[in-house]
Amino acid sequence: MEKDTLNELQQFLKPEARIDLKLISLDHLIGVSGTEDGVKVLLGNENILKNIIDCTNDKIDNVIKKALLLLINITAHSEGSIELLKLKPNNASVLDIFVGYILDSQKTHADAVCMVLSNITRVEENVEQCVDILFKHLNDLLNVFVNTEFNKKGCDLEYLAPMFSNLSRSGRVRDWLVKENPHIPLIKLLPFCQYEKSIIRRGGAIGTLRNLTFDVQYHKFLLSPDLDLLTYLLGPLMGGEDYCDEEMDKLPIALQYLPKEKQRELDIDIRKMILETLNKLCSKHEFREILRGNGVYYVLRELHKWEKEPTVCLACENVVDILIQKEEEVGAEDLSKIDVPEDMIDKFEKMDAEYLNN
Repeated sequence: MEKDTLNELQQFLKPEARIDLKLISLDHLIGVSGTEDGVKVLLGNENILKNIIDCTNDKIDNVIKKALLLLINITAHSEGSIELLKLKPNNASVLDIFVGYILDSQKTHADAVCMVLSNITRVEENVEQCVDILFKHLNDLLNVFVNTEFNKKGCDLEYLAPMFSNLSRSGRVRDWLVKENPHIPLIKLLPFCQYEKSIIRRGGAIGTLRNLTFDVQYHKFLLSPDLDLLTYLLGPLMGGEDYCDEEMDKLPIALQYLPKEKQRELDIDIRKMILETLNKLCSKHEFREILRGNGVYYVLRELHKWEKEPTVCLACENVVDILIQKEEEVGAEDLSKIDVPEDMIDKFEKMDAEYLNN
């Protein structure tokens, strides 16, 4: 698209422009945003981007809808997310603008705004800048997320879940999740690990937990009896299988004597993330004992019998291999502090690849 054409379209995107011309212009830009090259062209015109953002607050519903679709397409590309974050239309960050949209219970297209936020925060380069802007809004956004009836126009705001997961890559957000008072934010998020109505909410909640476990400093809190984390992690991995009395007694109370019709989590990625989370929680001797004492091995044994996806089987075996060993066989108090030589990393990766290929 020629620059002259983009400059010409700007006049049709202004608030006072005729509605029909505004809609035609947005449709044209949506077509352009469907390709990577088209997105690059749009990113080269800051005024067009600001006009599109302004259109998200238009009086006409269809204009808002098309403008947000455009922004979803643009932020689906990392470069688009990075450039959009730099903009300050009307001297305000685009994130502040979008947060205001989400916190308004009467907004019709809040789900699309959540998708834009999820896209922008997904880019590693953006995370800390996003936290700088969003940190003051986190409690409000979490309260809106957990109130599934907050939006009165039928929006479920489920894409806030991957946004929280993305942001939890920042140490500041991980601290907030486990230390904010008077209510620990993580406690509000935990029930969504098993939220049957939305795979996106479940995946975001589990992803946030997994990111927390990359910091060993949080493991003691995560495995404290009051939090009951293992109930939320093991529940999705369990079916309606039978356990002997000795094994059943070790399981968390809420997971004992589940009904025969109990179904496991069907999403492969979520099962794998849970297993990766359990693997991280095996870092120290004291935490491995907690996992053993809560019947984690028995749950994974039954999961392995059922599992057909090779990558999940491998993730399951990685945890089981640690739990079935005696501590003298594990050979380290804290596995997170072991430096693995580069040549051994390559060797292990090749072994994993051979396992998956076979």
